[in-house]
Amino acid sequence: MTSSERPASAERSTALRRALLFIVATAPISFIPRRFPSFQPVAVLGVLLGVTLLFLWWDKRPSSDLGLAPSWRSPVSLLGGMLGGVLFIGVIAALLYVMLPFEWARNAAFLPRAAATSLGVLLIGAAVEELLFRGYAFERLIVSIGLWPAQAIVLLLFVLRHMANGGAWQSVFTGPVLGALLFGLVFVRTRSVLVSTGFHTATNWVRDLSLRDPPTTATWFSPVAGRGWTRMEGQSTLIIFNAVALFACAVLYWSIRRRDRKLASGDTRSEGRHAEGALAK
Repeated sequence: MTSSERPASAERSTALRRALLFIVATAPISFIPRRFPSFQPVAVLGVLLGVTLLFLWWDKRPSSDLGLAPSWRSPVSLLGGMLGGVLFIGVIAALLYVMLPFEWARNAAFLPRAAATSLGVLLIGAAVEELLFRGYAFERLIVSIGLWPAQAIVLLLFVLRHMANGGAWQSVFTGPVLGALLFGLVFVRTRSVLVSTGFHTATNWVRDLSLRDPPTTATWFSPVAGRGWTRMEGQSTLIIFNAVALFACAVLYWSIRRRDRKLASGDTRSEGRHAEGALAK
Protein backbone atom coordinates (compact mmCIF):
# COMPACT_ATOMS: atom_id res chain seq x y z
CA MET A 1 0.00 0.00 0.00
CA THR A 2 1.40 3.38 -1.01
CA SER A 3 1.53 6.40 1.29
CA SER A 4 -1.31 8.04 -0.65
CA GLU A 5 -3.50 4.93 -0.32
CA ARG A 6 -3.12 4.69 3.47
CA PRO A 7 -5.10 7.85 4.34
CA ALA A 8 -7.89 6.85 1.94
CA SER A 9 -8.06 3.36 3.45
CA ALA A 10 -8.13 4.80 6.99
CA GLU A 11 -10.86 7.23 5.99
CA ARG A 12 -13.01 4.43 4.55
CA SER A 13 -12.49 2.37 7.69
CA THR A 14 -13.50 5.31 9.91
CA ALA A 15 -16.55 5.99 7.73
CA LEU A 16 -17.66 2.36 8.02
CA ARG A 17 -17.24 2.27 11.81
CA ARG A 18 -19.23 5.46 12.28
CA ALA A 19 -21.95 4.34 9.89
CA LEU A 20 -22.39 1.12 11.87
CA LEU A 21 -22.33 3.03 15.14
CA PHE A 22 -25.07 5.36 13.86
CA ILE A 23 -27.17 2.34 12.84
CA VAL A 24 -26.74 0.75 16.28
CA ALA A 25 -27.45 4.03 18.09
CA THR A 26 -30.69 4.58 16.16
CA ALA A 27 -31.80 0.92 16.13
CA PRO A 28 -34.49 1.50 18.79
CA ILE A 29 -36.10 4.08 16.53
CA SER A 30 -35.76 1.83 13.49
CA PHE A 31 -37.27 -1.34 14.84
CA ILE A 32 -39.55 -0.55 17.80
CA PRO A 33 -43.11 -0.56 16.41
CA ARG A 34 -44.61 2.88 15.84
CA ARG A 35 -47.73 1.93 17.80
CA PHE A 36 -45.82 2.46 21.06
CA PRO A 37 -47.09 5.79 22.46
CA SER A 38 -43.72 6.75 23.97
CA PHE A 39 -42.28 7.17 20.48
CA GLN A 40 -44.05 10.24 19.16
CA PRO A 41 -43.09 11.07 15.55
CA VAL A 42 -42.17 14.73 16.16
CA ALA A 43 -40.01 13.85 19.17
CA VAL A 44 -38.36 11.02 17.23
CA LEU A 45 -37.65 13.41 14.35
CA GLY A 46 -35.99 15.87 16.73
CA VAL A 47 -33.85 13.16 18.30
CA LEU A 48 -32.78 11.82 14.90
CA LEU A 49 -31.88 15.26 13.62
CA GLY A 50 -29.84 15.91 16.75
CA VAL A 51 -28.01 12.58 16.46
CA THR A 52 -27.27 13.24 12.78
CA LEU A 53 -25.85 16.70 13.51
CA LEU A 54 -23.81 15.26 16.39
CA PHE A 55 -22.20 12.67 14.10
CA LEU A 56 -21.48 15.34 11.48
CA TRP A 57 -19.85 17.46 14.19
CA TRP A 58 -17.78 14.42 15.20
CA ASP A 59 -16.62 14.17 11.59
CA LYS A 60 -15.89 17.92 11.54
CA ARG A 61 -18.20 18.24 8.54
CA PRO A 62 -20.96 20.80 7.86
CA SER A 63 -24.64 19.89 7.82
CA SER A 64 -24.68 20.96 4.17
CA ASP A 65 -22.97 17.63 3.34
CA LEU A 66 -26.41 16.05 3.78
CA GLY A 67 -28.37 19.03 2.50
CA LEU A 68 -29.46 19.96 6.03
CA ALA A 69 -27.95 23.44 6.35
CA PRO A 70 -30.68 25.95 7.35
CA SER A 71 -31.04 28.43 4.49
CA TRP A 72 -33.50 29.64 1.86
CA ARG A 73 -32.56 26.55 -0.13
CA SER A 74 -34.11 24.22 2.46
CA PRO A 75 -37.80 24.75 1.56
CA VAL A 76 -36.85 24.86 -2.12
CA SER A 77 -35.15 21.46 -1.81
CA LEU A 78 -38.13 20.00 0.03
CA LEU A 79 -40.57 21.42 -2.52
CA GLY A 80 -38.43 20.23 -5.42
CA GLY A 81 -38.43 16.71 -4.05
CA MET A 82 -42.21 16.86 -3.61
CA LEU A 83 -42.68 17.96 -7.21
CA GLY A 84 -40.60 14.97 -8.29
CA GLY A 85 -42.83 12.65 -6.26
CA VAL A 86 -45.97 14.20 -7.76
CA LEU A 87 -44.54 13.68 -11.26
CA PHE A 88 -43.63 10.06 -10.45
CA ILE A 89 -47.16 9.14 -9.31
CA GLY A 90 -48.67 11.29 -12.07
CA VAL A 91 -46.90 9.20 -14.71
CA ILE A 92 -48.21 6.01 -13.09
CA ALA A 93 -51.77 7.39 -12.93
CA ALA A 94 -51.60 8.48 -16.59
CA LEU A 95 -50.45 5.01 -17.67
CA LEU A 96 -53.23 3.38 -15.65
CA TYR A 97 -55.77 5.69 -17.28
CA VAL A 98 -54.55 4.85 -20.78
CA MET A 99 -53.79 1.14 -20.38
CA LEU A 100 -56.41 -0.21 -17.96
CA PRO A 101 -60.22 0.08 -18.09
CA PHE A 102 -60.56 1.61 -14.63
CA GLU A 103 -63.71 3.48 -13.61
CA TRP A 104 -62.09 6.76 -12.56
CA ALA A 105 -64.37 8.80 -10.30
CA ARG A 106 -64.39 11.25 -7.42
CA ASN A 107 -64.56 9.58 -4.03
CA ALA A 108 -67.74 10.76 -2.31
CA ALA A 109 -66.19 10.06 1.12
CA PHE A 110 -63.22 12.40 0.51
CA LEU A 111 -62.50 14.92 3.27
CA PRO A 112 -60.00 17.77 2.59
CA ARG A 113 -59.09 17.85 6.29
CA ALA A 114 -58.19 14.16 6.19
CA ALA A 115 -55.95 14.74 3.17
CA ALA A 116 -54.23 17.71 4.84
CA THR A 117 -53.68 15.72 8.04
CA SER A 118 -52.34 12.83 6.00
CA LEU A 119 -49.82 15.15 4.33
CA GLY A 120 -48.48 16.32 7.69
CA VAL A 121 -48.24 12.81 9.11
CA LEU A 122 -46.55 11.47 5.99
CA LEU A 123 -44.07 14.38 5.94
CA ILE A 124 -42.94 13.67 9.49
CA GLY A 125 -42.81 9.93 8.88
CA ALA A 126 -40.82 10.35 5.67
CA ALA A 127 -38.37 12.72 7.38
CA VAL A 128 -37.77 10.13 10.11
CA GLU A 129 -37.18 7.35 7.59
CA GLU A 130 -34.94 9.46 5.37
CA LEU A 131 -32.74 10.47 8.31
CA LEU A 132 -32.59 6.82 9.35
CA PHE A 133 -32.01 5.23 5.95
CA ARG A 134 -30.84 7.90 3.50
CA GLY A 135 -28.94 10.19 5.85
CA TYR A 136 -25.66 9.95 7.72
CA ALA A 137 -25.27 6.17 7.83
CA PHE A 138 -26.12 5.69 4.14
CA GLU A 139 -23.71 8.43 3.05
CA ARG A 140 -20.89 7.00 5.18
CA LEU A 141 -21.58 3.47 3.90
CA ILE A 142 -21.29 4.74 0.33
CA VAL A 143 -17.94 6.35 1.08
CA SER A 144 -16.63 3.19 2.76
CA ILE A 145 -18.03 0.30 0.69
CA GLY A 146 -19.66 1.80 -2.40
CA LEU A 147 -23.18 2.56 -3.56
CA TRP A 148 -24.68 -0.87 -4.16
CA PRO A 149 -23.40 -2.60 -1.01
CA ALA A 150 -24.69 0.42 0.92
CA GLN A 151 -28.05 0.14 -0.85
CA ALA A 152 -28.24 -3.55 0.05
CA ILE A 153 -27.68 -2.83 3.76
CA VAL A 154 -30.21 0.00 3.79
CA LEU A 155 -32.77 -2.11 1.87
CA LEU A 156 -32.51 -4.83 4.51
CA LEU A 157 -32.94 -2.35 7.36
CA PHE A 158 -35.87 -0.67 5.58
CA VAL A 159 -37.60 -4.01 5.06
CA LEU A 160 -37.05 -5.02 8.70
CA ARG A 161 -38.55 -1.73 9.86
CA HIS A 162 -41.69 -2.30 7.78
CA MET A 163 -42.02 -5.87 9.04
CA ALA A 164 -41.57 -4.67 12.63
CA ASN A 165 -44.52 -2.36 12.04
CA GLY A 166 -46.82 -5.11 10.83
CA GLY A 167 -46.08 -5.31 7.12
CA ALA A 168 -46.62 -8.70 5.50
CA TRP A 169 -43.46 -10.06 3.92
CA GLN A 170 -45.23 -10.46 0.54
CA SER A 171 -45.92 -6.72 0.32
CA VAL A 172 -42.76 -5.63 2.13
CA PHE A 173 -40.55 -7.21 -0.53
CA THR A 174 -42.19 -5.24 -3.35
CA GLY A 175 -43.17 -1.65 -2.52
CA PRO A 176 -40.68 -0.89 0.28
CA VAL A 177 -37.77 -2.50 -1.56
CA LEU A 178 -38.33 -0.53 -4.75
CA GLY A 179 -39.13 2.56 -2.69
CA ALA A 180 -35.89 2.29 -0.72
CA LEU A 181 -33.92 1.79 -3.93
CA LEU A 182 -35.58 4.81 -5.56
CA PHE A 183 -35.31 7.10 -2.54
CA GLY A 184 -31.67 6.11 -2.11
CA LEU A 185 -30.85 7.08 -5.70
CA VAL A 186 -32.70 10.38 -5.27
CA PHE A 187 -30.49 11.13 -2.27
CA VAL A 188 -27.29 10.13 -4.08
CA ARG A 189 -28.19 12.27 -7.09
CA THR A 190 -29.10 15.37 -5.08
CA ARG A 191 -26.96 14.92 -1.94
CA SER A 192 -29.92 16.19 0.08
CA VAL A 193 -32.01 14.49 2.75
CA LEU A 194 -34.58 17.25 2.24
CA VAL A 195 -35.02 16.38 -1.43
CA SER A 196 -35.41 12.66 -0.70
CA THR A 197 -37.83 13.51 2.13
CA GLY A 198 -39.96 15.63 -0.20
CA PHE A 199 -39.94 12.93 -2.86
CA HIS A 200 -40.83 10.23 -0.31
CA THR A 201 -43.64 12.34 1.16
CA ALA A 202 -45.24 13.29 -2.15
CA THR A 203 -44.99 9.74 -3.51
CA ASN A 204 -46.94 8.38 -0.54
CA TRP A 205 -49.40 11.28 -0.34
CA VAL A 206 -50.35 11.46 -4.01
CA ARG A 207 -50.58 7.67 -4.11
CA ASP A 208 -53.07 7.80 -1.23
CA LEU A 209 -54.85 10.75 -2.87
CA SER A 210 -55.38 8.96 -6.18
CA LEU A 211 -54.41 5.28 -6.05
CA ARG A 212 -55.42 4.05 -2.61
CA ASP A 213 -56.89 0.56 -2.43
CA PRO A 214 -59.40 0.62 -0.89
CA PRO A 215 -60.04 4.38 -0.98
CA THR A 216 -60.17 6.29 2.32
CA THR A 217 -61.34 9.75 3.34
CA ALA A 218 -57.94 11.02 2.16
CA THR A 219 -58.51 9.61 -1.37
CA TRP A 220 -59.86 12.27 -3.72
CA PHE A 221 -60.14 11.06 -7.32
CA SER A 222 -59.13 7.55 -8.22
CA PRO A 223 -59.89 4.37 -10.14
CA VAL A 224 -62.91 2.45 -8.86
CA ALA A 225 -63.52 5.07 -6.15
CA GLY A 226 -65.94 3.80 -3.54
CA ARG A 227 -64.98 0.12 -3.69
CA GLY A 228 -62.00 -2.13 -3.31
CA TRP A 229 -60.07 -3.28 -6.37
CA THR A 230 -60.31 -6.75 -7.81
CA ARG A 231 -57.28 -9.01 -7.64
CA MET A 232 -56.57 -8.50 -11.35
CA GLU A 233 -56.82 -4.71 -11.01
CA GLY A 234 -54.41 -4.72 -8.08
CA GLN A 235 -51.87 -6.93 -9.85
CA SER A 236 -52.02 -4.88 -13.06
CA THR A 237 -51.49 -1.68 -11.11
CA LEU A 238 -48.55 -3.20 -9.23
CA ILE A 239 -46.88 -4.23 -12.49
CA ILE A 240 -47.16 -0.71 -13.92
CA PHE A 241 -46.08 0.88 -10.63
CA ASN A 242 -42.99 -1.33 -10.39
CA ALA A 243 -42.09 -0.81 -14.04
CA VAL A 244 -42.18 2.98 -13.68
CA ALA A 245 -40.17 2.77 -10.43
CA LEU A 246 -37.49 0.63 -12.09
CA PHE A 247 -37.34 3.01 -15.06
CA ALA A 248 -36.96 5.97 -12.69
CA CYS A 249 -34.14 4.12 -10.89
CA ALA A 250 -32.39 3.48 -14.20
CA VAL A 251 -32.65 7.15 -15.21
CA LEU A 252 -31.34 8.32 -11.84
CA TYR A 253 -28.43 5.90 -11.90
CA TRP A 254 -27.54 6.96 -15.45
CA SER A 255 -27.60 10.59 -14.27
CA ILE A 256 -25.36 9.76 -11.29
CA ARG A 257 -22.85 7.97 -13.50
CA ARG A 258 -22.88 10.86 -15.98
CA ARG A 259 -22.24 13.35 -13.18
CA ASP A 260 -19.39 11.30 -11.75
CA ARG A 261 -17.76 10.99 -15.16
CA LYS A 262 -17.90 14.76 -15.54
CA LEU A 263 -16.38 15.26 -12.12
CA ALA A 264 -13.64 12.73 -12.85
CA SER A 265 -12.77 14.67 -15.99
CA GLY A 266 -12.64 17.96 -14.06
CA ASP A 267 -15.89 19.40 -15.43
CA THR A 268 -17.64 20.70 -12.31
CA ARG A 269 -19.36 23.74 -13.82
CA SER A 270 -22.87 22.32 -13.61
CA GLU A 271 -22.56 20.05 -10.62
CA GLY A 272 -21.27 22.25 -7.81
CA ARG A 273 -19.21 20.89 -4.96
CA HIS A 274 -18.74 17.15 -4.98
CA ALA A 275 -18.89 15.22 -1.72
CA GLU A 276 -15.94 13.05 -0.82
CA GLY A 277 -15.80 9.54 -2.12
CA ALA A 278 -17.16 7.96 -5.28
CA LEU A 279 -20.95 7.63 -5.12
CA ALA A 280 -21.54 5.09 -7.80
CA LYS A 281 -18.97 2.37 -7.34
